[in-house]
Amino acid sequence: MFEVQDYTIINHLFPRLLGFIYFCAFGAFIFQMKGLFGSNGILPVSNFLEWIAIRYGKKRFYYVPSLLWFNSSDKALIALPWLGTIISVFLMLGIYPSVMLFLLYFLYLSLESVGQDFLSFGWEGFLLETGFYAFFLSLTDVPNLAMWICISILLFRFHFQAGAVKIQSCDKTWRDLSAISYHYQTQPIANTQAWYFHKLPMWFHKASSYGMFVIELIVPFGIFFTEDLRLVVFVCFFGLQFFIWFTGNLSYLNHLTVVLSTILLNNTALLYIYPFRTSYPTAPLSMDIFLTTVGCIFIVLQLMRFWNHFYPHRHLNTCLGWLSPYNLVCRYGIFAVMTTHRYEVVIEGSNDLVTWKEYLFKHKPSEVTRRPRRVSPYQPRVDWQIWFLPFTSYNREIWFQSFLVHILKGTKDVLGLIRGNPFAEHPPKYVRAIAYEYVFSNAKQKKETGAWWVRTLVGPYSPTLSLKEENYVKT
Repeated sequence: MFEVQDYTIINHLFPRLLGFIYFCAFGAFIFQMKGLFGSNGILPVSNFLEWIAIRYGKKRFYYVPSLLWFNSSDKALIALPWLGTIISVFLMLGIYPSVMLFLLYFLYLSLESVGQDFLSFGWEGFLLETGFYAFFLSLTDVPNLAMWICISILLFRFHFQAGAVKIQSCDKTWRDLSAISYHYQTQPIANTQAWYFHKLPMWFHKASSYGMFVIELIVPFGIFFTEDLRLVVFVCFFGLQFFIWFTGNLSYLNHLTVVLSTILLNNTALLYIYPFRTSYPTAPLSMDIFLTTVGCIFIVLQLMRFWNHFYPHRHLNTCLGWLSPYNLVCRYGIFAVMTTHRYEVVIEGSNDLVTWKEYLFKHKPSEVTRRPRRVSPYQPRVDWQIWFLPFTSYNREIWFQSFLVHILKGTKDVLGLIRGNPFAEHPPKYVRAIAYEYVFSNAKQKKETGAWWVRTLVGPYSPTLSLKEENYVKT
Protein backbone atom coordinates (compact mmCIF):
# COMPACT_ATOMS: atom_id res chain seq x y z
CA MET A 1 0.00 0.00 0.00
CA PHE A 2 1.31 3.51 -0.81
CA GLU A 3 2.46 5.95 1.91
CA VAL A 4 1.41 9.61 1.69
CA GLN A 5 4.86 10.70 2.90
CA ASP A 6 6.18 9.51 -0.47
CA TYR A 7 4.00 11.98 -2.40
CA THR A 8 5.16 15.36 -1.08
CA ILE A 9 6.65 16.50 -4.41
CA ILE A 10 3.50 15.97 -6.43
CA ASN A 11 1.48 17.49 -3.59
CA HIS A 12 3.36 20.73 -4.32
CA LEU A 13 3.30 20.35 -8.10
CA PHE A 14 -0.32 19.30 -8.43
CA PRO A 15 -1.84 22.77 -7.72
CA ARG A 16 0.51 24.35 -10.27
CA LEU A 17 -0.49 21.83 -12.92
CA LEU A 18 -4.13 22.42 -12.10
CA GLY A 19 -3.47 26.14 -12.54
CA PHE A 20 -2.71 25.43 -16.20
CA ILE A 21 -6.11 23.77 -16.63
CA TYR A 22 -7.87 26.72 -15.02
CA PHE A 23 -5.86 29.00 -17.32
CA CYS A 24 -7.18 27.15 -20.37
CA ALA A 25 -10.73 27.03 -19.04
CA PHE A 26 -10.98 30.71 -18.12
CA GLY A 27 -8.84 32.00 -20.97
CA ALA A 28 -11.14 30.54 -23.62
CA PHE A 29 -14.05 32.63 -22.32
CA ILE A 30 -12.20 35.91 -22.71
CA PHE A 31 -12.92 35.62 -26.44
CA GLN A 32 -16.44 34.21 -26.19
CA MET A 33 -18.08 35.71 -23.10
CA LYS A 34 -19.95 38.64 -24.63
CA GLY A 35 -21.19 36.70 -27.64
CA LEU A 36 -22.47 33.86 -25.46
CA PHE A 37 -23.76 35.57 -22.33
CA GLY A 38 -23.58 39.36 -22.78
CA SER A 39 -26.55 41.69 -22.97
CA ASN A 40 -26.47 41.21 -26.76
CA GLY A 41 -25.39 37.59 -26.57
CA ILE A 42 -27.09 34.32 -27.41
CA LEU A 43 -28.18 33.50 -23.84
CA PRO A 44 -27.87 36.69 -21.76
CA VAL A 45 -26.94 35.96 -18.16
CA SER A 46 -29.09 38.82 -16.91
CA ASN A 47 -32.20 37.20 -18.42
CA PHE A 48 -31.26 33.82 -16.96
CA LEU A 49 -30.73 35.20 -13.46
CA GLU A 50 -34.02 37.08 -13.65
CA TRP A 51 -35.82 33.85 -14.50
CA ILE A 52 -34.07 31.97 -11.69
CA ALA A 53 -35.02 34.68 -9.18
CA ILE A 54 -38.68 34.41 -10.18
CA ARG A 55 -38.68 30.62 -9.99
CA TYR A 56 -36.66 30.03 -6.81
CA GLY A 57 -36.97 33.27 -4.87
CA LYS A 58 -34.74 33.27 -1.77
CA LYS A 59 -33.29 29.89 -2.73
CA ARG A 60 -31.82 31.30 -5.92
CA PHE A 61 -28.33 31.62 -4.39
CA TYR A 62 -28.35 27.93 -3.50
CA TYR A 63 -29.47 26.68 -6.92
CA VAL A 64 -27.28 29.13 -8.85
CA PRO A 65 -24.22 29.93 -6.70
CA SER A 66 -22.68 32.76 -8.72
CA LEU A 67 -20.94 36.05 -8.00
CA LEU A 68 -22.78 37.41 -11.04
CA TRP A 69 -25.87 37.86 -8.84
CA PHE A 70 -24.19 41.02 -7.59
CA ASN A 71 -23.38 42.36 -11.04
CA SER A 72 -24.18 40.74 -14.40
CA SER A 73 -23.25 43.67 -16.65
CA ASP A 74 -21.09 43.11 -19.71
CA LYS A 75 -18.11 44.58 -17.86
CA ALA A 76 -18.58 42.11 -15.00
CA LEU A 77 -18.91 39.23 -17.47
CA ILE A 78 -15.62 40.12 -19.12
CA ALA A 79 -13.92 40.73 -15.78
CA LEU A 80 -14.72 37.23 -14.50
CA PRO A 81 -12.66 35.20 -17.05
CA TRP A 82 -9.89 37.79 -16.97
CA LEU A 83 -9.69 37.54 -13.19
CA GLY A 84 -9.76 33.75 -13.35
CA THR A 85 -6.98 33.73 -15.95
CA ILE A 86 -4.77 36.03 -13.88
CA ILE A 87 -5.30 34.04 -10.68
CA SER A 88 -4.54 30.80 -12.53
CA VAL A 89 -1.16 32.28 -13.52
CA PHE A 90 -0.47 33.03 -9.86
CA LEU A 91 -1.35 29.42 -9.07
CA MET A 92 1.02 28.12 -11.76
CA LEU A 93 3.76 30.22 -10.19
CA GLY A 94 3.04 28.69 -6.79
CA ILE A 95 1.90 31.94 -5.15
CA TYR A 96 -0.34 31.16 -2.16
CA PRO A 97 -1.78 28.03 -3.82
CA SER A 98 -4.47 27.43 -1.19
CA VAL A 99 -5.86 30.94 -1.61
CA MET A 100 -5.71 30.73 -5.41
CA LEU A 101 -7.43 27.33 -5.49
CA PHE A 102 -10.20 28.63 -3.24
CA LEU A 103 -10.76 31.68 -5.46
CA LEU A 104 -10.60 29.71 -8.72
CA TYR A 105 -13.17 27.19 -7.52
CA PHE A 106 -15.73 29.89 -6.73
CA LEU A 107 -14.96 31.92 -9.84
CA TYR A 108 -15.42 28.93 -12.15
CA LEU A 109 -18.50 27.82 -10.21
CA SER A 110 -19.89 31.33 -10.75
CA LEU A 111 -19.39 30.89 -14.47
CA GLU A 112 -20.55 27.29 -14.71
CA SER A 113 -23.77 27.86 -12.77
CA VAL A 114 -24.98 30.50 -15.27
CA GLY A 115 -23.55 28.85 -18.39
CA GLN A 116 -26.80 27.13 -19.37
CA ASP A 117 -26.38 25.05 -22.56
CA PHE A 118 -22.83 26.22 -23.16
CA LEU A 119 -21.39 24.85 -19.91
CA SER A 120 -23.28 21.59 -19.69
CA PHE A 121 -20.30 19.32 -20.30
CA GLY A 122 -19.00 16.72 -17.86
CA TRP A 123 -15.52 18.21 -17.63
CA GLU A 124 -16.87 21.39 -16.02
CA GLY A 125 -17.91 19.42 -12.95
CA PHE A 126 -14.77 17.30 -13.18
CA LEU A 127 -12.61 20.43 -12.95
CA LEU A 128 -14.60 21.86 -10.05
CA GLU A 129 -14.55 18.63 -8.07
CA THR A 130 -10.82 18.16 -8.68
CA GLY A 131 -10.14 21.77 -7.68
CA PHE A 132 -12.21 21.35 -4.52
CA TYR A 133 -10.14 18.37 -3.31
CA ALA A 134 -6.90 20.06 -4.42
CA PHE A 135 -7.68 22.98 -2.11
CA PHE A 136 -7.76 20.72 0.96
CA LEU A 137 -4.62 18.88 -0.14
CA SER A 138 -2.77 22.18 -0.50
CA LEU A 139 -3.31 23.05 3.17
CA THR A 140 -0.51 20.71 4.29
CA ASP A 141 2.96 19.86 2.92
CA VAL A 142 2.46 16.16 3.54
CA PRO A 143 -0.83 14.98 2.00
CA ASN A 144 -3.52 14.10 4.48
CA LEU A 145 -4.25 10.37 4.12
CA ALA A 146 -8.06 10.72 4.02
CA MET A 147 -7.94 13.50 1.41
CA TRP A 148 -5.37 11.54 -0.62
CA ILE A 149 -7.62 8.49 -0.65
CA CYS A 150 -10.55 10.75 -1.51
CA ILE A 151 -8.92 12.21 -4.61
CA SER A 152 -7.66 8.74 -5.57
CA ILE A 153 -11.25 7.50 -5.48
CA LEU A 154 -12.20 10.38 -7.79
CA LEU A 155 -9.54 9.23 -10.26
CA PHE A 156 -10.82 5.67 -9.97
CA ARG A 157 -14.49 6.64 -10.40
CA PHE A 158 -13.81 8.78 -13.44
CA HIS A 159 -12.14 5.96 -15.35
CA PHE A 160 -14.16 3.00 -14.14
CA GLN A 161 -17.53 4.67 -14.71
CA ALA A 162 -16.41 5.78 -18.18
CA GLY A 163 -15.95 2.14 -19.08
CA ALA A 164 -19.03 0.93 -17.23
CA VAL A 165 -21.50 3.23 -19.03
CA LYS A 166 -20.38 1.86 -22.38
CA ILE A 167 -21.28 -1.66 -21.30
CA GLN A 168 -24.46 -0.62 -19.49
CA SER A 169 -25.76 1.19 -22.58
CA CYS A 170 -25.81 -2.10 -24.54
CA ASP A 171 -24.60 -0.09 -27.51
CA LYS A 172 -23.88 -2.47 -30.39
CA THR A 173 -20.69 -0.72 -31.51
CA TRP A 174 -19.09 -0.97 -28.08
CA ARG A 175 -20.11 -4.62 -27.77
CA ASP A 176 -18.57 -5.62 -31.09
CA LEU A 177 -15.56 -3.29 -30.46
CA SER A 178 -16.16 -1.27 -33.65
CA ALA A 179 -17.02 2.01 -31.88
CA ILE A 180 -13.61 3.63 -32.32
CA SER A 181 -13.85 3.27 -36.10
CA TYR A 182 -16.86 5.64 -35.99
CA HIS A 183 -15.45 7.95 -33.33
CA TYR A 184 -12.76 9.54 -35.48
CA GLN A 185 -15.34 10.71 -38.01
CA THR A 186 -18.30 11.51 -35.76
CA GLN A 187 -16.64 13.22 -32.75
CA PRO A 188 -17.76 16.83 -32.19
CA ILE A 189 -14.64 18.43 -33.68
CA ALA A 190 -12.28 16.17 -35.59
CA ASN A 191 -8.63 16.98 -36.28
CA THR A 192 -6.20 16.10 -39.04
CA GLN A 193 -4.95 12.90 -37.40
CA ALA A 194 -8.52 11.62 -37.11
CA TRP A 195 -8.82 11.53 -40.92
CA TYR A 196 -5.76 9.27 -41.18
CA PHE A 197 -6.64 7.03 -38.22
CA HIS A 198 -10.11 6.52 -39.68
CA LYS A 199 -8.45 4.79 -42.65
CA LEU A 200 -6.72 2.14 -40.50
CA PRO A 201 -8.00 -1.47 -40.68
CA MET A 202 -10.82 -2.70 -38.44
CA TRP A 203 -8.52 -4.94 -36.41
CA PHE A 204 -6.71 -1.80 -35.21
CA HIS A 205 -9.98 -0.13 -34.18
CA LYS A 206 -11.11 -3.23 -32.32
CA ALA A 207 -7.76 -3.56 -30.58
CA SER A 208 -8.02 0.11 -29.57
CA SER A 209 -11.48 -0.44 -28.11
CA TYR A 210 -10.31 -3.53 -26.26
CA GLY A 211 -7.30 -1.69 -24.84
CA MET A 212 -9.53 1.20 -23.75
CA PHE A 213 -11.82 -1.17 -21.84
CA VAL A 214 -8.84 -2.74 -20.11
CA ILE A 215 -7.50 0.67 -19.06
CA GLU A 216 -10.89 1.95 -17.90
CA LEU A 217 -12.24 -1.14 -16.17
CA ILE A 218 -9.26 -3.16 -14.91
CA VAL A 219 -6.25 -0.86 -14.59
CA PRO A 220 -7.93 1.64 -12.16
CA PHE A 221 -7.88 -0.96 -9.35
CA GLY A 222 -4.10 -0.57 -9.28
CA ILE A 223 -4.56 2.93 -7.84
CA PHE A 224 -5.03 1.43 -4.39
CA PHE A 225 -2.02 -0.90 -4.38
CA THR A 226 1.75 -0.47 -4.28
CA GLU A 227 3.68 2.55 -5.51
CA ASP A 228 5.21 0.57 -8.39
CA LEU A 229 1.78 -0.52 -9.56
CA ARG A 230 0.51 3.07 -9.30
CA LEU A 231 3.30 4.11 -11.70
CA VAL A 232 2.09 1.49 -14.18
CA VAL A 233 -1.44 2.86 -13.81
CA PHE A 234 -0.17 6.37 -14.56
CA VAL A 235 1.55 5.21 -17.73
CA CYS A 236 -1.65 3.51 -18.90
CA PHE A 237 -3.82 6.54 -18.10
CA PHE A 238 -1.36 8.90 -19.77
CA GLY A 239 -1.16 6.72 -22.87
CA LEU A 240 -4.95 6.56 -23.22
CA GLN A 241 -5.40 10.32 -22.80
CA PHE A 242 -2.55 11.11 -25.19
CA PHE A 243 -4.08 8.86 -27.83
CA ILE A 244 -7.51 10.51 -27.42
CA TRP A 245 -5.95 13.99 -27.52
CA PHE A 246 -3.80 13.15 -30.57
CA THR A 247 -6.84 12.06 -32.59
CA GLY A 248 -9.47 14.49 -31.29
CA ASN A 249 -10.49 17.77 -29.69
CA LEU A 250 -12.15 17.23 -26.31
CA SER A 251 -11.60 20.66 -24.76
CA TYR A 252 -9.32 20.44 -21.71
CA LEU A 253 -10.64 17.01 -20.63
CA ASN A 254 -7.56 15.00 -21.63
CA HIS A 255 -5.21 17.54 -20.07
CA LEU A 256 -7.20 17.60 -16.82
CA THR A 257 -7.28 13.79 -16.64
CA VAL A 258 -3.51 13.61 -17.03
CA VAL A 259 -3.02 16.30 -14.37
CA LEU A 260 -5.22 14.39 -11.93
CA SER A 261 -3.37 11.18 -12.79
CA THR A 262 -0.08 12.74 -11.62
CA ILE A 263 -1.14 12.02 -8.02
CA LEU A 264 0.10 8.50 -8.83
CA LEU A 265 3.72 9.72 -9.16
CA ASN A 266 5.78 9.24 -6.01
CA ASN A 267 8.89 11.12 -4.89
CA THR A 268 11.27 8.51 -6.25
CA ALA A 269 9.85 8.82 -9.76
CA LEU A 270 9.82 12.63 -9.72
CA LEU A 271 13.27 13.20 -8.20
CA TYR A 272 14.82 12.22 -11.54
CA ILE A 273 13.17 15.13 -13.33
CA TYR A 274 12.31 17.53 -10.51
CA PRO A 275 14.85 17.56 -7.63
CA PHE A 276 12.90 19.00 -4.74
CA ARG A 277 12.61 18.90 -0.99
CA THR A 278 10.90 15.71 0.19
CA SER A 279 10.85 15.91 4.00
CA TYR A 280 8.42 18.16 5.83
CA PRO A 281 7.17 18.42 9.41
CA THR A 282 3.80 16.86 10.12
CA ALA A 283 0.74 19.07 10.09
CA PRO A 284 -0.72 20.40 13.37
CA LEU A 285 -3.09 17.99 15.04
CA SER A 286 -6.07 20.32 14.63
CA MET A 287 -5.46 20.60 10.87
CA ASP A 288 -5.00 16.84 10.57
CA ILE A 289 -8.29 16.19 12.38
CA PHE A 290 -10.09 18.74 10.21
CA LEU A 291 -8.78 17.32 6.93
CA THR A 292 -9.40 13.73 8.03
CA THR A 293 -13.00 14.61 8.87
CA VAL A 294 -13.58 16.34 5.53
CA GLY A 295 -11.84 13.52 3.68
CA CYS A 296 -13.89 10.80 5.37
CA ILE A 297 -17.13 12.65 4.62
CA PHE A 298 -16.31 12.88 0.93
CA ILE A 299 -15.01 9.32 0.78
CA VAL A 300 -18.43 8.19 1.99
CA LEU A 301 -20.19 10.50 -0.48
CA GLN A 302 -18.09 9.23 -3.37
CA LEU A 303 -18.78 5.62 -2.44
CA MET A 304 -22.47 6.51 -2.33
CA ARG A 305 -22.20 8.00 -5.81
CA PHE A 306 -20.35 4.93 -7.05
CA TRP A 307 -22.97 2.58 -5.58
CA ASN A 308 -25.79 4.70 -6.95
CA HIS A 309 -24.31 4.43 -10.44
CA PHE A 310 -24.98 0.69 -10.48
CA TYR A 311 -27.87 0.44 -8.01
CA PRO A 312 -29.74 3.75 -8.18
CA HIS A 313 -32.02 4.65 -5.29
CA ARG A 314 -34.19 7.72 -4.81
CA HIS A 315 -32.86 8.43 -1.30
CA LEU A 316 -29.29 8.39 -2.58
CA ASN A 317 -30.31 10.61 -5.49
CA THR A 318 -31.85 13.09 -3.05
CA CYS A 319 -28.81 13.12 -0.79
CA LEU A 320 -26.32 13.53 -3.61
CA GLY A 321 -28.57 16.08 -5.28
CA TRP A 322 -28.04 18.48 -2.39
CA LEU A 323 -24.45 18.94 -3.55
CA SER A 324 -25.16 19.07 -7.28
CA PRO A 325 -25.33 22.90 -7.56
CA TYR A 326 -21.73 22.98 -6.32
CA ASN A 327 -20.48 20.21 -8.63
CA LEU A 328 -19.23 18.00 -5.81
CA VAL A 329 -19.35 14.20 -6.12
CA CYS A 330 -20.41 14.41 -9.78
CA ARG A 331 -21.61 11.65 -12.08
CA TYR A 332 -19.12 10.52 -14.73
CA GLY A 333 -19.23 8.48 -17.89
CA ILE A 334 -18.79 9.76 -21.45
CA PHE A 335 -19.49 8.29 -24.90
CA ALA A 336 -21.91 5.74 -23.49
CA VAL A 337 -23.44 5.43 -26.96
CA MET A 338 -21.29 5.93 -30.04
CA THR A 339 -22.62 8.13 -32.83
CA THR A 340 -22.33 6.27 -36.13
CA HIS A 341 -23.37 9.08 -38.51
CA ARG A 342 -22.24 12.68 -38.60
CA TYR A 343 -24.95 15.23 -39.34
CA GLU A 344 -23.96 18.87 -39.48
CA VAL A 345 -26.32 21.83 -39.33
CA VAL A 346 -25.31 24.48 -41.87
CA ILE A 347 -26.61 28.05 -41.62
CA GLU A 348 -27.36 30.05 -44.74
CA GLY A 349 -28.54 33.60 -45.39
CA SER A 350 -30.32 35.19 -48.34
CA ASN A 351 -31.81 38.48 -49.49
CA ASP A 352 -34.11 37.08 -52.18
CA LEU A 353 -34.86 33.45 -51.15
CA VAL A 354 -33.05 32.35 -54.32
CA THR A 355 -29.34 32.86 -53.71
CA TRP A 356 -28.14 31.43 -50.38
CA LYS A 357 -24.75 32.05 -48.83
CA GLU A 358 -23.25 29.87 -46.11
CA TYR A 359 -21.91 31.09 -42.77
CA LEU A 360 -18.56 29.52 -41.95
CA PHE A 361 -17.53 28.42 -38.48
CA LYS A 362 -14.10 28.59 -36.94
CA HIS A 363 -13.65 24.95 -36.05
CA LYS A 364 -16.63 22.73 -36.85
CA PRO A 365 -16.79 21.24 -40.39
CA SER A 366 -18.01 23.79 -42.92
CA GLU A 367 -16.54 23.75 -46.43
CA VAL A 368 -15.40 20.26 -47.39
CA THR A 369 -11.90 21.31 -48.51
CA ARG A 370 -10.93 22.85 -45.15
CA ARG A 371 -8.54 20.68 -43.17
CA PRO A 372 -9.77 19.62 -39.71
CA ARG A 373 -7.60 21.41 -37.16
CA ARG A 374 -6.40 20.95 -33.60
CA VAL A 375 -8.32 23.09 -31.12
CA SER A 376 -7.97 21.55 -27.64
CA PRO A 377 -7.54 22.59 -24.89
CA TYR A 378 -9.49 25.56 -26.29
CA GLN A 379 -13.22 24.87 -26.60
CA PRO A 380 -15.28 26.87 -29.13
CA ARG A 381 -18.62 26.66 -27.34
CA VAL A 382 -20.93 27.45 -30.28
CA ASP A 383 -19.17 24.99 -32.59
CA TRP A 384 -19.49 22.30 -29.94
CA GLN A 385 -23.13 23.01 -29.20
CA ILE A 386 -24.13 22.86 -32.86
CA TRP A 387 -22.88 19.25 -32.97
CA PHE A 388 -25.77 18.27 -30.67
CA LEU A 389 -28.50 19.89 -32.78
CA PRO A 390 -29.29 16.91 -35.05
CA PHE A 391 -30.22 14.85 -31.97
CA THR A 392 -33.12 17.20 -31.13
CA SER A 393 -35.70 19.24 -32.98
CA TYR A 394 -35.31 22.89 -33.85
CA ASN A 395 -38.27 23.84 -31.63
CA ARG A 396 -36.50 22.56 -28.51
CA GLU A 397 -33.24 24.42 -29.08
CA ILE A 398 -33.92 27.88 -27.69
CA TRP A 399 -30.27 28.90 -27.83
CA PHE A 400 -30.10 28.11 -31.55
CA GLN A 401 -33.27 30.04 -32.27
CA SER A 402 -31.69 33.00 -30.50
CA PHE A 403 -28.48 32.49 -32.48
CA LEU A 404 -30.35 32.71 -35.80
CA VAL A 405 -32.14 35.86 -34.66
CA HIS A 406 -28.81 37.52 -33.90
CA ILE A 407 -27.57 36.58 -37.35
CA LEU A 408 -30.61 38.34 -38.81
CA LYS A 409 -29.88 41.34 -36.61
CA GLY A 410 -26.19 41.32 -37.44
CA THR A 411 -25.22 41.37 -33.76
CA LYS A 412 -21.49 42.05 -33.68
CA ASP A 413 -20.69 40.11 -30.49
CA VAL A 414 -22.43 36.96 -31.74
CA LEU A 415 -21.00 37.15 -35.26
CA GLY A 416 -17.57 37.36 -33.64
CA LEU A 417 -18.01 33.71 -32.64
CA ILE A 418 -17.93 32.53 -36.27
CA ARG A 419 -15.26 32.69 -38.97
CA GLY A 420 -17.00 33.72 -42.18
CA ASN A 421 -19.87 36.21 -42.47
CA PRO A 422 -21.07 36.43 -46.10
CA PHE A 423 -23.21 39.48 -45.21
CA ALA A 424 -20.58 41.70 -43.63
CA GLU A 425 -22.05 44.95 -44.97
CA HIS A 426 -25.67 44.30 -44.04
CA PRO A 427 -27.47 41.37 -42.36
CA PRO A 428 -29.51 39.09 -44.63
CA LYS A 429 -33.27 39.36 -44.89
CA TYR A 430 -33.70 35.62 -44.47
CA VAL A 431 -31.84 32.85 -42.68
CA ARG A 432 -32.28 29.10 -42.53
CA ALA A 433 -30.55 26.00 -41.18
CA ILE A 434 -30.22 22.84 -43.23
CA ALA A 435 -28.73 19.45 -42.36
CA TYR A 436 -26.02 17.58 -44.23
CA GLU A 437 -24.45 14.22 -43.60
CA TYR A 438 -20.66 14.52 -43.51
CA VAL A 439 -18.23 11.63 -44.03
CA PHE A 440 -14.46 11.65 -44.41
CA SER A 441 -13.31 11.56 -48.01
CA ASN A 442 -11.25 8.61 -49.18
CA ALA A 443 -7.62 8.88 -50.23
CA LYS A 444 -8.47 9.14 -53.92
CA GLN A 445 -11.03 11.91 -53.42
CA LYS A 446 -8.65 13.87 -51.23
CA LYS A 447 -5.82 13.58 -53.77
CA GLU A 448 -7.97 14.61 -56.74
CA THR A 449 -10.14 17.34 -55.16
CA GLY A 450 -8.39 18.29 -51.94
CA ALA A 451 -11.58 17.49 -50.01
CA TRP A 452 -11.31 16.23 -46.45
CA TRP A 453 -15.07 15.70 -46.26
CA VAL A 454 -17.87 14.60 -48.54
CA ARG A 455 -21.31 15.90 -47.65
CA THR A 456 -24.81 14.92 -48.71
CA LEU A 457 -27.91 17.07 -48.27
CA VAL A 458 -30.37 15.62 -45.76
CA GLY A 459 -33.00 18.38 -45.57
CA PRO A 460 -34.12 21.47 -43.64
CA TYR A 461 -33.45 21.72 -39.92
CA SER A 462 -35.20 25.04 -39.26
CA PRO A 463 -37.88 27.04 -41.04
CA THR A 464 -36.79 30.03 -43.09
CA LEU A 465 -36.76 32.99 -40.71
CA SER A 466 -37.22 36.69 -41.29
CA LEU A 467 -37.35 39.56 -38.83
CA LYS A 468 -39.96 41.37 -40.93
CA GLU A 469 -42.32 38.45 -40.55
CA GLU A 470 -41.39 38.17 -36.85
CA ASN A 471 -40.92 34.47 -37.40
CA TYR A 472 -38.50 34.00 -34.53
CA VAL A 473 -38.31 33.37 -30.81
CA LYS A 474 -37.52 36.47 -28.75
CA THR A 475 -34.85 36.10 -26.06
